Amino acid sequence: MLKNLLGLYIPFFVVSMIAMIFLFRHNWNRFAKLYRTHEPPPPHFSRMERGSVGWVYYKSTLNVGVSAKGIYLSVFPLFSFGSPPLLIPWSAIRKIEPANSLFIERFQLYLTEPNVKLIIRKEVLEPAKEYLATQGFEWI
Repeated sequence: MLKNLLGLYIPFFVVSMIAMIFLFRHNWNRFAKLYRTHEPPPPHFSRMERGSVGWVYYKSTLNVGVSAKGIYLSVFPLFSFGSPPLLIPWSAIRKIEPANSLFIERFQLYLTEPNVKLIIRKEVLEPAKEYLATQGFEWI
């Protein structure tokens, strides 16, 4: 009986993992077409952050950096297969609003292209105050 159950669950697990990897890569690749970068991470760089890129939530696998050029995003190397680093320019942000959750201050950044949002902790974006001000955004 146990052997029959394992025979059913193992293929389901493998197919589920393949589907999740495909979905994560597809979402990130949409961004990579527009914002792929070969630049090294900027000086203001936080590793293993939690946040969302589009509809995918990265739990302690998102790396986020802030520079005068924009927001640098990458995925923790163990999970980054097929997910190149991104540099999203400040001009690509059309709207910013708070997205706070229990004890965590976060921001939602809405992009013009593609029409999606990023959710990033406020502390990570703190060095971006001056860059956001040049785009007409007030620090919340």
